Amino acid sequence: MMLWWRSEEQRAHPDAQPVEKFPDLVEEGSRAIRSAIARRVHGYTPEWRAGAGGGGGADAGVALVKVFGEQAAPVFSQANRLADKYRREQLRIAGVLGRGPSVARVMVVFSLLENAQDSVLIAAGTQLIAPAADGQGQVVFETSRAVHATPAKLALFVGEIGSRGAQLQPNEVTAASPLLTFGPRPQPGSALWLGFSGPLPFPKLAIHLDLVFPDALQRSVRFGAPVGSDEPMLAWEVLTGRGLVPADVYVDETGALRQSGIVEVGTNTGWDPLPNPVLPADPPSPALRWLRVSLRHGRYEVVPRLATARVNAVPADGVETVRDEVLEPVEELGETNTRRFRTSRTPVLSGTVRIVIDAPDPADIFDVAPTIAGGQQTQWTEVPTLATSRPYDRHFELDETTGIITFGDGVDGAAVPAGFRQVQAPSYCTGGGRATAVVGSAGFIPRGTVPFLAAVDNPFPAIGGADTESVDALVRRGPDLLRAGNRAVTVVDVEALALGAPGVDRVVALAGLDTDGTRRPGQLTLVVVGASKDSGPPIPTTQTLDAVAQLVADSRHPLVPLGAHVVIRAPRFVTVELYITARFDPEADQSVLALEVVAAANAYLDPVGGGDDGQGWPLGGVINYRRLVAAIAGVGGVTSVRRVGIMVAGRNTPPCHDADLPAFYLPSPGHHQVIPLVGGE
Repeated sequence: MMLWWRSEEQRAHPDAQPVEKFPDLVEEGSRAIRSAIARRVHGYTPEWRAGAGGGGGADAGVALVKVFGEQAAPVFSQANRLADKYRREQLRIAGVLGRGPSVARVMVVFSLLENAQDSVLIAAGTQLIAPAADGQGQVVFETSRAVHATPAKLALFVGEIGSRGAQLQPNEVTAASPLLTFGPRPQPGSALWLGFSGPLPFPKLAIHLDLVFPDALQRSVRFGAPVGSDEPMLAWEVLTGRGLVPADVYVDETGALRQSGIVEVGTNTGWDPLPNPVLPADPPSPALRWLRVSLRHGRYEVVPRLATARVNAVPADGVETVRDEVLEPVEELGETNTRRFRTSRTPVLSGTVRIVIDAPDPADIFDVAPTIAGGQQTQWTEVPTLATSRPYDRHFELDETTGIITFGDGVDGAAVPAGFRQVQAPSYCTGGGRATAVVGSAGFIPRGTVPFLAAVDNPFPAIGGADTESVDALVRRGPDLLRAGNRAVTVVDVEALALGAPGVDRVVALAGLDTDGTRRPGQLTLVVVGASKDSGPPIPTTQTLDAVAQLVADSRHPLVPLGAHVVIRAPRFVTVELYITARFDPEADQSVLALEVVAAANAYLDPVGGGDDGQGWPLGGVINYRRLVAAIAGVGGVTSVRRVGIMVAGRNTPPCHDADLPAFYLPSPGHHQVIPLVGGE
């Protein structure tokens, strides 16, 4: 592809491959602006002796130029961003919108005061405040559903295998010493009893069960298990004076104890403290309120191991709901009617905006809908683009970053009827972004008053939370997104769509294979490379893997077909160290040049953006010796490269030979040694 802009080097070598880089339209920075003015002073005002860039601190012209430079610098910077807007608009027209700010989700636990006698209802949407993850102020979280917080405490675990029971104190169960929930070999009939002391939890009880697995950096998601499969089925019951009574399960995020999550069960007023029936009568077991979970059918591929159980847990999202806002019109030159309006808070989360307009339904003009009484509000719907909207469709587009809402013009989407303060937003959500990725025990406090509340804690860091996708990142994966069309048909589609999860820089999909080369028919393995780091390999966090699992398992747009088994893993890395002997320019700073050589080598070995094509390394790829030498020789100030020694996992590669990586491994740059040659060495 030929580009109309070419550097001096490209003009000198017209056969070289051009670099796809849009040129800066203007020079940025106040210094560059002042220099540009100084070059024009002699032509426009030759009588001005001080000049725009000269001394003369008392010269009013010099002061004016400095002020203009400071004020114009942001404007020039915006002008150079027109290329980014151009590329984004091209993708938007094609239906590729990219990833807006993502919302972090965190599990919070409410603790009540000792003198509380009954459960306290904490409504959905209760707002909590915590310090922002980026250190800039505070962020707001809202609980995603209601929780009946109870003052009851978890007092005892009892494992039931066959007719025997064994008890454990909650403080004896940890991540280092987890409880085998249904024993080492779970069989139907095995059960776990949870005993609670204190007041009656009523009408619901919410418990977060933290499960640990042998491979911490792995997630398994299975979709639509076929009929007759051996999927585990659990029964939840409460022990009353009449025996075991089934408990209604309102929420089960654990998927039958196959992953960590919250379980919310219903209770009843007959749930009284009783001795446990499977413990020996002598000595008598404590009288507690017992909740029993038992395996009724199926089997586990991985034995569930319980690390902790926390009462009064509920998820919270890093959003703040803004209610009952009249939108501000955005005036535009040449427009006969106002089409654009702006929210007061940004960024605005897509899918959360409700718009009503005090005007009749535009569909009445076309006789395609029943007549609505004059002055009655009509509700409008957000769409990705107005290009396919009909003249009477009550649609609007949303720019998440700026909060600008664009309505139709009467041709592509219905126009906004005339009026004053007629466009209103009953509610929309703002927030999200990297600031909501709070750490564990961030110090949440409620924004309002909650009766008998003692504390709010988040034992684990928030999952997700990322800023709007950059234009460069969107352009890189734009063609794949355009081909996929939000539907995963091939493994390439899955890779492109899975990049929508926060904290992910790269995804490699293996169909029917595991990362050790074992053939797994019906399994899709997603190898997730985390965000790039200043030091160490980009190993994804458990929160990142959870975010990918949630994206893959999204019930609205699942990324895999029904019945597929998806395993999400962290990649395996092997250390690559280099011994570089090169001749440097004697006039260059040797230490700085050595650092630049190391940076060039690391860029080539980067598992995300390195490799021969700059798109990241294939699993188990080959380090090409000639390309590695070319990357080092391309550093300015390096006159020649004498030798490059490659060591993979502590083993030297023969001189001037390509280096093989272990199968399904990615390179991780280690500590390189650079030996500069000067003079006649």
